[in-house]
Amino acid sequence: MSNVRESKTELSKAILTALLLAPGASLAQLEEVVVTAQKREQSSNDVGITLNAFTTDQLLSFGINRPDDLETLVPGLTVTNQQPAGAPVYTIRGVGFNDFTTSAASTVGIYNDTTNIPYPIMTRGVLFDIARVEVLKGPQGDLYGRNTTAGTINFISNRPTEEFEGGLRMGYDNFQALDIEGFVSGAMSDNVRGRLAIKSVNSSEGWQESVSRPGDELGERDELGLRGILDVDFSDTLSLSLTARYFRDQSDNLAATATAVAPGFDATSLPQRFTAEAADWTADHRPVNDNTTLGFSANLTWDIGDLTLTSITSYDDFERDAARFDTAGVNYEDADITNSTDISVFSQELRLESSARENLYWSTGLYYNDDDIEENYQMEFRDSFGLTGESRYNQTTESLAVFGHLEYDLNERSRLTLGARYTDEDREWSGCTFDTGDGLLAGFYNFFVYPVFLEPIFPGADPIPNGGCTVFNDLVGTPNVGQFTPFTDAINVSQLMGKVSFDYRPTEDILLFGTVSTAFKSGGFNGAIALSHTMLQPYQKEELTAFEVGVKSTLLDGSMQLNASAFLYDYEDKQELTTFIAPVGGVVGFDNVPESTVTGLEVEMSWQITEGLRWDLGLALLDTEIDEWQARCPAGLLGAPVDLPDGCPMESVFGNVLFFDASGDSLNNAPEVQATSTLSYSWSASPALDVTVAADISYKDDNIGSLAAPDPAARNLQFSGFIPDYTLLNARVMFRPSNGPWDLMLWTRNLTDEYYWHSTSGSNSTATRINGMPRTYGLTLSYGF
Repeated sequence: MSNVRESKTELSKAILTALLLAPGASLAQLEEVVVTAQKREQSSNDVGITLNAFTTDQLLSFGINRPDDLETLVPGLTVTNQQPAGAPVYTIRGVGFNDFTTSAASTVGIYNDTTNIPYPIMTRGVLFDIARVEVLKGPQGDLYGRNTTAGTINFISNRPTEEFEGGLRMGYDNFQALDIEGFVSGAMSDNVRGRLAIKSVNSSEGWQESVSRPGDELGERDELGLRGILDVDFSDTLSLSLTARYFRDQSDNLAATATAVAPGFDATSLPQRFTAEAADWTADHRPVNDNTTLGFSANLTWDIGDLTLTSITSYDDFERDAARFDTAGVNYEDADITNSTDISVFSQELRLESSARENLYWSTGLYYNDDDIEENYQMEFRDSFGLTGESRYNQTTESLAVFGHLEYDLNERSRLTLGARYTDEDREWSGCTFDTGDGLLAGFYNFFVYPVFLEPIFPGADPIPNGGCTVFNDLVGTPNVGQFTPFTDAINVSQLMGKVSFDYRPTEDILLFGTVSTAFKSGGFNGAIALSHTMLQPYQKEELTAFEVGVKSTLLDGSMQLNASAFLYDYEDKQELTTFIAPVGGVVGFDNVPESTVTGLEVEMSWQITEGLRWDLGLALLDTEIDEWQARCPAGLLGAPVDLPDGCPMESVFGNVLFFDASGDSLNNAPEVQATSTLSYSWSASPALDVTVAADISYKDDNIGSLAAPDPAARNLQFSGFIPDYTLLNARVMFRPSNGPWDLMLWTRNLTDEYYWHSTSGSNSTATRINGMPRTYGLTLSYGF
């Protein structure tokens, strides 16, 4: 509780400082923020959608280097990792999917220059040469390629320029990370313009330290990103934009920190004192990435009289070659994972739009995507359980959608917006957990699991050969029931969604809006290690109905922008991480939470107090509640109980699935309070030099990181998924010549060296947390020409 008070005191001091420093007699104007949230350029004040937009300078000042960093900027957004180096989990307003597997699609739509990135594992690259980031909150689908239940994050790159220009930015920090970014841009002929950008991050020193092997460090970085854009004007009405993008990551993966080790296991990896740096991993299974992403897109725009036809074609390929990570946080093999992955994503969007009439804008379009995932997912328990297993699967997804959007100005002050989308999606999955060829998993099933647990119910199964499939078909009435066979299934979802929004301007500087919208996310399959066909049964689609009202206001003669919104979500069949009971304990599985409710309030303010003094504030208040869910009781090794929730009997064994009532619990990754505040001041230190000093503080309330065992009574136990609140303070000072081409920024992040963790996880023998970075400081030099 003291941490909460201290954090709120720090935030109050920042607010009070801004108010005390504000000389109200001198009012400066805020710059207009232009966004493309509705597929065309508009002032953010004219868009009846709750959104946050950030410019290049803001992203640089906050140290936003990758998509996960946005959490400190956007109240209501959380970005976590359920497992080290697993897929990022994006959650907006409590709407998220806590799945670390590669095949999981996100509730949040991620777009890179209008191209959808459907799988979060493909978003772990660095950000560079970015013009703007837009975060839209609430269901989206009538204007975007894919339907999303939570919202959308758009990354918009800088475009090629008519005039030749270039820039170079170099940064260096206390962990010896050298960050180099550069670009060149300009006209190649009268009708062709190009831009080439590059970013490289390399460090030879890690920041995590092995608990059991002093001197062994983890955290070295080796990342390279490239982007080329070519804009071609064939005529005044026909233009083409071609983009090629490449990203390679051969950095160390992070390791987890063990907080508890089950009785009978080696506890030498438990830290004597918990710090950000303390972690552990298996010495001969060093966590490391080896990822490559290559993508291409073509955006064709053709003005046909009063109509504009847009075609967006894209292809992305993600390859991961034997990337390794350690989920257990110990120096022995327990849930050590090796991933080899190939994802290909093709999409085609056709959109026709018109704004010929002054009071009417409409657009309609078709969207098609074809995705294919192949993965080998190997998990080793050699030291903890004497077993290894490898999940090998293929998943294909094909989707076709038609969507439409209409905005009609009823009069000078009011506007009606209608949107609709119909989606038909097919998803197929085929795979199995295989013995790796050493006979360990096959033998375990042949001589122990099958005779003891399965034969009394399903007699006559063929023995598993070395390297064979170990997934048991326990689904009565299906082919090959009672045998160890691969699992194959397909699901189809056809769904209509809609939106009705009404905007009203009582004055020129105030916009009131209200929206009712629906959205859905299609079902999917378990991409983790599974031991029976029941564990591989698809989870079903989820649906969301959203009600939202808000206000956008420009105050104090244009020096202040103050926005607020309130929302209510009716959340049905939320897709959720849970556990299945197996002979090896609790195994990852998925379920649908029948009924949940989300309510919240968000406030955003930007105040240019004077010409040099600016204050930005963001606040999100959130309340989430599970209204109905019978959740599975957790289990440990051979069914032993672990920190059982109220209502779970002490016996929880394979073949006897037990449940508890989880109604009343909150959703995961849904802190009740998130806040961020930034104060910056600029002045001329001399006729030749301008100086800017700034500080930002962000606060994230405590929350549950995983609903696999949602147990409010166990929040202080080591095995629970509880994440305490934390406050992060960043500061920076920038020097810039009044008329010069360079600037120098000295910066520090996590100034107070706050120890915090943003995710919780675990393995067969441990409970773990994934720590945030300790205090980091450095300098960044930029030069433009």
